[in-house]
Amino acid sequence: MAILELIVILIIAVTVSNVISHFIPEIPVSLFQIVIGLFLAFAFGIYVDVDSHWFMLLFIAPLLFNDAWRFPKRELWELRGPILGNAIILVLLTTLVGGFFIHLLIPQFPKSVALALAAVVSPTDPVAVQAIARRVKLPANVMHVVSGESLINDASGLVSFNTAIKATVAGTFLIGNAIGNFFWMTIVGLIVGLVIGSFVSWLRDSFDRAGLNDVVFHTVVTLVMPFIIYWIAEGVFHSSGVIAVVAGGVLSKILSDQHINARSPEISVVAVRTWEIFVYLLNGTIFVLLGIELPAAMTSIFRSTQIHTGMAIFYGVTVWFIVFAIRTVWAYGTQITYHLQHRERRVSFRTAVTSGLTGVRGAVTMAAVLTVPSVIDDGSAFPQRNLLIFVAAVVVIMSLLVATVMLPIVTKERATHDFTQPEIAEVEPTAPKKSKVDLTEAQARIFAIQIGIQVLREQQNDDNRTIVYELIGRKQQTVAQIRRQLDKKNPSQNVENDRELRFVALEAQRDRLRQLLADEMISVLTYSAQTRRLDRLENLINSDQHYHISTQWLLILIRRGLRSIRIWLSDESTDKFRQETSLAITETSKAAIKALSEYMEKYNGDTVSHRMERQAAYNLIVGYRNRIENEKHDDTPEQRDLDDKNRMELEVKALNVQRETIQQLYEQGRITRQAGINIRQFINYAETAALAGRDEE
Repeated sequence: MAILELIVILIIAVTVSNVISHFIPEIPVSLFQIVIGLFLAFAFGIYVDVDSHWFMLLFIAPLLFNDAWRFPKRELWELRGPILGNAIILVLLTTLVGGFFIHLLIPQFPKSVALALAAVVSPTDPVAVQAIARRVKLPANVMHVVSGESLINDASGLVSFNTAIKATVAGTFLIGNAIGNFFWMTIVGLIVGLVIGSFVSWLRDSFDRAGLNDVVFHTVVTLVMPFIIYWIAEGVFHSSGVIAVVAGGVLSKILSDQHINARSPEISVVAVRTWEIFVYLLNGTIFVLLGIELPAAMTSIFRSTQIHTGMAIFYGVTVWFIVFAIRTVWAYGTQITYHLQHRERRVSFRTAVTSGLTGVRGAVTMAAVLTVPSVIDDGSAFPQRNLLIFVAAVVVIMSLLVATVMLPIVTKERATHDFTQPEIAEVEPTAPKKSKVDLTEAQARIFAIQIGIQVLREQQNDDNRTIVYELIGRKQQTVAQIRRQLDKKNPSQNVENDRELRFVALEAQRDRLRQLLADEMISVLTYSAQTRRLDRLENLINSDQHYHISTQWLLILIRRGLRSIRIWLSDESTDKFRQETSLAITETSKAAIKALSEYMEKYNGDTVSHRMERQAAYNLIVGYRNRIENEKHDDTPEQRDLDDKNRMELEVKALNVQRETIQQLYEQGRITRQAGINIRQFINYAETAALAGRDEE
């Protein structure tokens, strides 16, 4: 069948499965996709000869990149212990222990094939779990651990799977070569992913600074990035493209979050929505292809004189139970260990069973198992390939079915999220009155943002002060960027004035830091660390450079590592160092605010230059106030949830006022119709970005 016809059929099949799932939401859409694939194979005789290289490149690379990009890095860091334990130790344990039992259960499998099967069914599928979680209220920590481990266990499971498959194809298995190959693929793949991810992020930032804020360009770069990383890692360095893609995705997300650009909301929204559609099609296509491949595997098993069909199904069910039991025992043991160490959390077998049930297998498992080659190096057929695919498919289906049926029973709670929110159409602007247009688009944007800042100040209270300062700081950065683009007449004078203000604040911080050391309020180690921070700030001021995380992430990691080593080698405790660092940041920020306020007393006139100087000083003061509030602010999951809610509500209020301001300027005839449309479009994108990913119940 022509490739274009096949692509159209697969896309239509995925679309049909999505429609069906809306009418029968109790059943995961993945099962409908498998059934549709079976129908296509039996009714129309469709068969797809899967090539392992293009299949891994087309499906595995973008899926893992998307998972790495979307997962919240804070939860990834806070739950690093359970996530790394599940993603690495549990995967290796499942591969070794599960492979041993699978070999005993299915003697037709050579040991390397049994290990490959155990490895390929060890990764979990967060997409399937999240689909089930829409109807079942899972514990938040369980969901975060499952989502986090899926980033890494896909990589560790697939590397183990590929190692076992290569051993089967070669016909020999040397433990030394296997370990050496494992570390080469892992370490080199990690380096390749970090280097390419850093380079692409630097390239995008360079284009941003040059004024290229094209949405299509940024979206296309993001789409092709996983394919480039995977191809270079696999084809050039013969390392793990899977690990390279995950590393590149995580790093790119971190660097992207640090990049603030005046036109980034539109880029962010378009890129996120494009990836959602792309990944949904890839996930659905994999399960449709699984349904198409199953008849060939089933026919081979039906005709086999060595294995009865019922026995093959029994093998699949038993392998699922082995993997489920290992995961449940691991989760229960983890709870016991945590309880013995902290005595803060009760040991619950129900939670362990819930964790075992959330180990749903899905797209990555099927994408990998379909890449098993048909022949090995000596020209003979791959041992029990059809049985391997069939058993893996049964494990995937069993995990989906059992989770769908058992999770509501075990958790005894159902989610109440409503997915039927209507869309509100944009109202057409009224015609402007006849008047002189006296504001450019950039000037109108600045005016509207300043009105939004004033609204944020009016909304400030003791509970949201930190968030207000954060939002004001962001808007001030946008205003400063627009003004830098506008002010071409005397840029050197503006740079010099800004530099003078920053030096005033810097010297005040140095003086206060020396006083803290003299008063023995901080240690020499803390003083040294803060002095180096101020030295780096002074270098940036002297060179008139702006800080770009994309090109300095490695230096940041090295500095943090050296600082940790110095703390470990010294007599200081980590908690004491953190307390002293917080004190130093708070006190130096207060000193900077005081110095800036005193310095600006001489600019009390009503001239344009004086107003600009006061505004520049105020911008710096807001930044220092934000640092003070951040040090006082609680950092707990409950507080972060409250902060996210306040941030969203305040941002939406400010954007609504900005939208109303632009409408008024247009009705007064002070801006052109096109300028009004452009600015409102930007505000709409910013609002969409602020609300994107919100899942309030």
